[in-house]
Amino acid sequence: MIILMVLIYLLAGIIWFLRVLSFMIIANALLSWFLDPMHPIRVLLAKFISPILRPIRRITDKLTAKSSLPIDLSPILAYFALVLLIQLLSGIQDWLRFRTFMY
Repeated sequence: MIILMVLIYLLAGIIWFLRVLSFMIIANALLSWFLDPMHPIRVLLAKFISPILRPIRRITDKLTAKSSLPIDLSPILAYFALVLLIQLLSGIQDWLRFRTFMY
């Protein structure tokens, strides 16, 4: 029972972190319209989100090289991937809560 409660709170922390990370991706994408890439805020955001965007950029660069799209799709794809992961973890957390309080 205690292990399940610890797991529920651990999942809550992970979900919170992923939500903050998804907000940072959106903020960086919006700030890219107004601020220089070397602006301190954009540099700080890039340090956090570049490990997530880098693998997605490798894939999208191969796809957009053929069609020559001028838009970087990696923030959108990363955001949707994080939302799906958050929903999956929230479902697991709800299931664990239900299982914990059933006994």
